[in-house]
Amino acid sequence: MRRALALSALFLALPAPATAGAEPASAVEEVAALLAGTFDSTAQSEAGRRTGKAVRPVAARVPKSRLGDPVLYVEQALVSTPDKPYRQRFYRLEETADGGVISRVFEPRDKLAVSGKWRDPSDLALFGEADVVERVGCAVRLKKSPEGWSGGTEGKNCPSALAGARYAESYVRLHPGRLETWDRGFDVNDAQVWGSEKRPYEFERRSAGAPPGSPATSLPSVPR
Repeated sequence: MRRALALSALFLALPAPATAGAEPASAVEEVAALLAGTFDSTAQSEAGRRTGKAVRPVAARVPKSRLGDPVLYVEQALVSTPDKPYRQRFYRLEETADGGVISRVFEPRDKLAVSGKWRDPSDLALFGEADVVERVGCAVRLKKSPEGWSGGTEGKNCPSALAGARYAESYVRLHPGRLETWDRGFDVNDAQVWGSEKRPYEFERRSAGAPPGSPATSLPSVPR
């Protein structure tokens, strides 16, 4: 459970079924397909299952990214103020030897330069190692489950100074049409100082592409 994805986020449509004789999607492509799109926590907020305002993550696949492949750019903002993101991250997905997936987290040095670039993710391909800072220790390790993928950060290695914290933990669950993230911060005595104490954010996928009604009608599709 670590503060990596806060993103927090992203899903409604299942990946297209494989045709006869076609190679099944790799683990990283499967996870990328589940992550790409527009999500929000409106239903959870309206049902009173979590206090606070509804949140909207938008995740776009970056074509030919200098950071590797697959790479997604994720921008998170309140539903009420979508043009004022409070979290912006690049996530590079890598397959592990045991068939799992690790999502490495990179923070852009110039957040204004990438803000809103999900509208044309090809612009994000120009951003490389010199333009980001890797959040070492904040990578999320995912394992496949019958429902989808789940996992989180490991140990106390993800640094956080928010609200007097020393480290953060993030936990993520990915299902077709749904994303859950739970980010929390802890102080030197392992007491929680920020984040939800009872439950994760529950995001429902509203679009496999850009937010409905936005100038961009779709995000680059994820190869099947």
